[in-house]
Amino acid sequence: MKLYRLIFVGKAFLLLVSIFLINHSITIGQILTTCGVTCISIDLPDAVSFAIYLIVPVFLTYLNHRRFPMLDHAEIKEDNIKWIESSSAFFLPTFFGYVFVGLSISNFPTLVFVYIALTVLCYYAEIYLYNPIFHLLGYRFYFVTADKNKVLVMTKKNIKLGEQIEFKKLGQVNDFTFIDIEEPSKEQ
Repeated sequence: MKLYRLIFVGKAFLLLVSIFLINHSITIGQILTTCGVTCISIDLPDAVSFAIYLIVPVFLTYLNHRRFPMLDHAEIKEDNIKWIESSSAFFLPTFFGYVFVGLSISNFPTLVFVYIALTVLCYYAEIYLYNPIFHLLGYRFYFVTADKNKVLVMTKKNIKLGEQIEFKKLGQVNDFTFIDIEEPSKEQ
């Protein structure tokens, strides 16, 4: 579970790396040359490298999503839910933080340091874990207040204001972040 959580946090910051590489116009060919790989000569157009930089985090997040059923299971019963609210506005500054940090980093050693520092700090912090790429996979983010606890629930369900709902099959990423692994009904 701890390794999965570390991977979950690390993948959330891959977008930061992509933004850095695109901002500095670093191509895949340049990366291979810098790493000493001379037996493969790749001269792709910049746009192809940049598209790959955006596709890789999405693909890795998708693979991460496929492993959700392996998480520790939890549930939140309808009777225990006191309040549900969208958390999208709460995480919008976080998303912009990825962009601005990625744009402000000036060199590769700084990028590595910032990536490792953010991953370690977020791993050990008792916070909501957020990855903006899950939006592309159809997930919505909600704060759910149950009993006296407020947790983040990622779900593919579209929850309407005042709707009665329960989460029967949640995967627990940490004490504050849960992922609904129950398939949504067709009418949602």
